[in-house]
Formats: sequence, structure tokens, C-alpha cells
Amino acid sequence: MAVKNECVHIESAIQSIQRQNVGNIEIIVIDDGSTDSTVEIIKSIALTDGRIIFDNNPTSGKVSAFKHGYRLAQGECIALFAGDDIMPLDSLAKRMNDMQNMESPAILMSKIQVLSEDKRIDGILIPKRKGRGNPSGASIMFDRAAAKYLMDIPDSLPNEDTWMDFCLTYLPMLHVKSHDDVACLWRVHSGNSITIKDDYQTFNKKFSKRMNVIDEFLNKYKEILPIDRIAYLKNLSCAENYRRKGDWLDILFAKITLSDKLRFLAYSNKYFYAMRKIIRSI
Repeated sequence: MAVKNECVHIESAIQSIQRQNVGNIEIIVIDDGSTDSTVEIIKSIALTDGRIIFDNNPTSGKVSAFKHGYRLAQGECIALFAGDDIMPLDSLAKRMNDMQNMESPAILMSKIQVLSEDKRIDGILIPKRKGRGNPSGASIMFDRAAAKYLMDIPDSLPNEDTWMDFCLTYLPMLHVKSHDDVACLWRVHSGNSITIKDDYQTFNKKFSKRMNVIDEFLNKYKEILPIDRIAYLKNLSCAENYRRKGDWLDILFAKITLSDKLRFLAYSNKYFYAMRKIIRSI
């Protein structure tokens, strides 16, 4: 767990992991410079549970906090979690059971379910389609062979999600499987790192930082990526440059998938962004 200023939700988040019916687990919590009572709450809980390992991030940033926690971990299976979410009862055991039958390097994708006071989105499954899991963050569990790639996140990136998504999508050596169990109740609120509720200028700034992953990923793994995936990532990088400049017409003719094209179009200017927000609210 990488946490920062989570005093409102950190206790319930840790307790949801403590209640998992898995005997031999480590609950590693790394604080990334909290200025509220988060650290005091974690230390208080750790006094009564020897499975909890607490430390401070020696540098700063969510990515470096997760990487520091990974370096402290001793277990074979690894799952990331946030300080404001809830892990459903028995979900950890179900994931570990499925992992036992997978070939290494193994990654298991699960679903997440929205937890929100906004009744329009509360309870939504992501993704909705049966037999498909979510490819990032608290949705995935992976073994140490897969961690070699998934946890090699450039510190320049603002979060771990997009990096892991790219690893699952483009690295051919990873064995990826999905199941329909929910691994995380994802709490949607104003403190989330990025949300469609942001105004366009705020969202665009955050999204652009996340999309730096394209060139970072390509530079790191171009020696082991198949030629066709290298070509696609180069096209994706061009499309992202078009998006940043608001050149929506060039995005239309970019040689990328329809889903990537629609996403880049929606985030290419404030008008398309506003249309996407309206559609998602219906």
C-alpha cells in the first residue's frame, strides 16, 4: 500500500485486508509524506498485528512508494492496494488460488467495483464484460517473475496504473488471465488522482503526464518487443502528440485502434471532453 493523507479511510482499508482468510501474508504500508494523522493511525493498527510492515518513503511520489514497498516484500504473490479502497472478503484467497494454476510470469486480472456517494455510478463493475478483468492497480495480482517488468516503473510517471496496463497489453512473455471476482471496491471521491469530474484543463494536465508512459515504455522495452507492437506504439505516440495539440482531425486518421482513437478524441479539447462527460452521466 502506498498512502498519503488518508486519515479518513486508511483504517477501513487496512482492516479489509486484515479480514482476508489468507494465513501467510504481509501487509506492507508505505507513507508518502502524510501531513495528517495517517501515520499515527497505521502505527496504532500495527501494534496489534505483526503482519503489518510500516515504513516511510525514502524519496517522494506514489510510484517510488510502491517500489519501496515491493523491495521490502518477501512473498511470491504481490498485489497493490490504495489507502482509501476496500478489499472484499475472501477476494485475496480466490485470487491466490487461481494464481497457483498459472504459468510464470503470471498476472491475474480481476474486476473493480465503484464505491461512491453518487448513486449514478455506485456499484458499477469495471469492466462490465464477463470474463474480462481490469488491467491495472488494485485489480491485478502477479508473481515475482512478472514483477520484474511491472514494478520497473519509471519514477517520472505520476502513477503505476498506466505502466502496468502497458505491460499487460504489449509484453509478449507475460501470461495474463482474467476472472470475474471483484478485487477492490474503488472509492471515487475528490481526492482521486484523476477523475472525469475534473475540469478539462486539470484533467488534460494529469492525463498528459500519464501518457508519458508511451515513450517511456517504448524506450525501455524496444529490444524485446515484437516489431508490430513497436510500430503500433510509435503510432500511439504520434496520436498522443496530436491530442496534446488539439489536432483532432489528425487523430481521426491515426493508425491506432478505434478504442484508442475515441479516447484520444474525447480528451483532445474541452468541447469533446464536455460531450464525454454528458454521455457518461446519462
